[in-house]
Amino acid sequence: MDSLLTELRKRKIAYDLVNENVSFSFNINKLSISEVREKDERLRKHYSTDLNLSFSNECIHFRTYLLTLPKEQLPKSIIDMCVTFKNEGFEDIYSYVNIALRMYLCCPVSNCSSEQSFSALKRIRSYLRSRMTDERLNSIKHRIRYYKRFRL
Repeated sequence: MDSLLTELRKRKIAYDLVNENVSFSFNINKLSISEVREKDERLRKHYSTDLNLSFSNECIHFRTYLLTLPKEQLPKSIIDMCVTFKNEGFEDIYSYVNIALRMYLCCPVSNCSSEQSFSALKRIRSYLRSRMTDERLNSIKHRIRYYKRFRL
C-alpha cells in the first residue's frame, strides 16, 4: 500500500510539473508578451529536442491571433485548441505550438500504455510460473548440466 501511494505521489508531482509548463497556453491571450516569452522559454528548455528556438515567436503570433477572435470563439481547452489548429490549417504555420499541445495531450496516454504492457508481462510471467511442474524443472536442470559439461 505504501509503495502504491509513493508511486501515485511521484506521478502527481510529474503531472504538476507538466501542467505548470504547459498551463500558460490555457490563458495565453491574457498574458503579456514578456510573460509568454518567459513561460514558453521554460517549456522549450524542458523539451529542447522537440521545440525549436522559433517556438517563442510562434507563441506570440498565436497569442495575437487569439486576441482577434470574439470571446465566444476562443478555445476553452487544449483539445479545442488542437481542433482549431486542424480546422484553420495552422498545423504548418504554428508547427511547434501544435507539437507542444499534442505532447501535452499524449502525456497521460503514453504513461498508461507502458503500465498496461508491464501488467500484461506480469500476467504472462505468473502464468508461466504456475505452469512450472516438477517434470519441467528437472528437464531444465538436466539441460543446464549437459550444457555445462560439454560446453566448458
